[in-house]
Amino acid sequence: MAEPAADPAADRLLDRPPAIPPDTSFRRFLRNLPLPIAIPFLALIAGCGLSALAMQQSDRLLTREEEHRFATRVEEIHGQLTDRLQIHTQVARSAASLVMTFPDLHWTQWNRFVEALDTPRRFPGIISVAYARAVPAGRSGDLVESMRAAGLTNFRIWPEAVGTDRVVTIFAAPVDAANVRAIGFDMMSDAARRSTIERARDSGDPAATRAITLKIDEAAGAKPAFILYQATYRGDPQPPSLEARQASFTGVVVVPVRIGPLVDGLVDEKQPDAGIEIYDLPPAEAKFPLYRSPRSLESVASISLIRELPVGGRVWTVRYDYLPAGVLSAHDWVPGALLAGGIALSIALSLILRMMLATHSRAVDLAGERTASLRLQEAERQQLFTQAPLGIALIGTDGLLKDCNPAFAAAAGLSREEMPGADLRLRFGDQASVFALEAALHGESGKLESDQPLLLGGRRSHFSLHFQPVTLAGELKFVLAFAEDIGEKRRAEQHIQYLAHFDALTGLPNRVLLFDRIAQALREARREGSKVAVLFIDLDRFKVINDSLGHSFGDEVLRSVARRLQAGLRESDTVGRLGGDEFLIVLRRVTEPEDAARVAEKVVAHLASPFTVGGQNFVVTPSIGISLYPDDADDPEGLIRCADIAMYHAKEQGRNGFRFVTREMGARSRERMDLEGSLRKAIREGQLFLVYQPQVDTLTGRIVGLEALIRWRHPEEGLIMPGRFLPVAEETGLVLAMGDWVLFEACSQIRRWRSRFDLSIPVAVNVSGAQFRDGQLPAKVARALDANGLSGPELEVEVTESTLIDDVESAAATLGALKQRGVLIALDDFGTGYSSLSYLHRLPIDKLKIDRSFIHDLSTGASDVSVPRAIVGLGRSLGLSVIAEGVETQEQLQLLRDLSCESYQGFLFSRPVPAEEVERLLDRQGAVHAVAAG
Repeated sequence: MAEPAADPAADRLLDRPPAIPPDTSFRRFLRNLPLPIAIPFLALIAGCGLSALAMQQSDRLLTREEEHRFATRVEEIHGQLTDRLQIHTQVARSAASLVMTFPDLHWTQWNRFVEALDTPRRFPGIISVAYARAVPAGRSGDLVESMRAAGLTNFRIWPEAVGTDRVVTIFAAPVDAANVRAIGFDMMSDAARRSTIERARDSGDPAATRAITLKIDEAAGAKPAFILYQATYRGDPQPPSLEARQASFTGVVVVPVRIGPLVDGLVDEKQPDAGIEIYDLPPAEAKFPLYRSPRSLESVASISLIRELPVGGRVWTVRYDYLPAGVLSAHDWVPGALLAGGIALSIALSLILRMMLATHSRAVDLAGERTASLRLQEAERQQLFTQAPLGIALIGTDGLLKDCNPAFAAAAGLSREEMPGADLRLRFGDQASVFALEAALHGESGKLESDQPLLLGGRRSHFSLHFQPVTLAGELKFVLAFAEDIGEKRRAEQHIQYLAHFDALTGLPNRVLLFDRIAQALREARREGSKVAVLFIDLDRFKVINDSLGHSFGDEVLRSVARRLQAGLRESDTVGRLGGDEFLIVLRRVTEPEDAARVAEKVVAHLASPFTVGGQNFVVTPSIGISLYPDDADDPEGLIRCADIAMYHAKEQGRNGFRFVTREMGARSRERMDLEGSLRKAIREGQLFLVYQPQVDTLTGRIVGLEALIRWRHPEEGLIMPGRFLPVAEETGLVLAMGDWVLFEACSQIRRWRSRFDLSIPVAVNVSGAQFRDGQLPAKVARALDANGLSGPELEVEVTESTLIDDVESAAATLGALKQRGVLIALDDFGTGYSSLSYLHRLPIDKLKIDRSFIHDLSTGASDVSVPRAIVGLGRSLGLSVIAEGVETQEQLQLLRDLSCESYQGFLFSRPVPAEEVERLLDRQGAVHAVAAG
């Protein structure tokens, strides 16, 4: 193989000496330094380099930490803003559900529903909750007429439009001047609103407009806002298809939201750590933000983050700017300090610093993960506790309360902050609760009721408690305690029980309890060989007070008399009210008749002092009859009857005194016989006549019914009220003949009114107990209706509660026969007798009548409103209408409106009047229409 040829140029390069780098001044300086100086100098140079590196690294780590902290804060704020929008959306859904559940919702009910939401406090930004009804083309007039009939007399649709479908605002609450202006606004008249409503209608989900200025804000200046629309449909649930939703569309719930109040409060306005700007377009395309949080002029954002926010089918863009506090932060001084200190520190210090910074970065990451986990747990617990309708508490295995929701703390009467850590075994108000908790801690659930404080130091009420142990893999983890405050329910039941035995007006024992007290006294007297005295007290000429000054004045007199009768009696004696102006005193352990006489004299003396009622002074005198056991009778009914006879004898002897019953006292019986004879003649000769009292709607004031009441025009004594002759009629059986006459006369009057007027309201007649129980009532009613050409709903039969309770099975059969004929049934004097809820669902009743005794003192607060509220609520739950009797003041009427009682009757509107006056009342209200004469 031939050798390669030699390269002369390469040989010349090999012959040259190696190149020497140029000798710089720095290198010469280092070579000239002594070694002890060079090494520290080099170390200094190395330390400075490491310090610079440490400064750069710390700056980067602090920047990352600052960005991470700000990102966490942004997620927190953004989550809160998202939650607020979801809650606002839920308000729209809830209101829509209410409308779809109750299509005939009245505007007053809508106002109460919105007021209960407490939107200014619980839902910032929501200025009202309104409902706009869809009105097909050409039906606008029907809507205007129906809304004006519902009480909105000035209702009109604006702006004017003809021939198009409309979505018109009919409800807007809370009621204020701004929201009232929105009533009648046609949402479809605005293009932006129209497109959003159509989107809500077609999707079935809430839809939001772009940022707009609300109609109520146009005069006051622009305030950025948007409107959430939630469509409503006929029926429930929501129609599944687009065509079905468009066909069953009935309107939209309108929730206008101002953007400012919605966002306010997410950051501290005094020391904001973040700036918020909201755009409904990308920031590059928008000229101005919808919202910009307050910030100082010198604040400069060092970090900005962009987040998207879905709002009712739209997407907002939210820009968050980091606004560092004005104080010096670690980012400002740590890098410089590291650089300055690094010159003096060793390489080890620099390495330690790097390790510390790395450890710090890892700690920040771990803290962020832990914060996210805790926030998730807190959200779950918040959902569980705050939204539960019952009080809930978490109790550890050691019996200590871990946490509770606001409902549990409210039931206990303590603040939620005071509850955790309490040992419930030491804090429960009674031992039964402690035993139930101990059993739950051993794995056994339990329920009980307690009338002790839920926790010692809390408030006293009646609670229903349920302890439920929660286990995992057979091991007890904690105990859930559920608490419900049923005190109001218990008090209502106790009050109804109280009314069954005590007089609602005076608070004295009523007839039932008086008979029981007399029976007890008789048993005691038989054992001890003593006497019992019964004093029957009747107020002289009390009817004059009622007729001249009114029933409210008379009721106050009766209460004053009751207080005086109670004064001076022994604890063993009893004073009660039989009814009207009749009182009864039962004296135990009487040895001589003089003992009863002294009590009677004391009663006369106590009542002799003038009464002062309503600024007027007058004297009420009593007539007292006295009977003794065993001298006059040996049973309660006989003693009362004898005392009653003696009382009438006292009246005949000049009143204002007392008499003992004697065998010669037959005057009262003869008088009642004379009254019986006159009453038979009155029935035979047509001296009886009917008057009618209107029944009125509480909201509109329109007459919705009439009650027929009997009167007696005696040829010598003049007008005799039912209170005098009805007791005689009931005792003698004449009440059956009178009841038959009232029934046929009322039906005849209905026929006459129907022939002259287009009368569409029912007329009520009262049925006595004897008339109801004789078994012929359904047949008599049918004959009266057929004889006058009536179908049945024109007549309403009123039956007292005490009549039905005697024999519920027979009463149900009689009422069922009446309902088959089409007659309406009303339960009169509800709540004054043996009120029981067990029989109501078994009887075909249409109406409950609240007795006048519950109505008289509502306006003054002297009467508990819980019973009327309970009766109205009971009637609503059973589908019955409720009417109140004895309404005499505007305050009473307003309270009945607040209780949602449908109708009332009383002197406030009209006294009972003849048929001719009824026709004038109906004609003034336009409730009747003349029928063309033949």
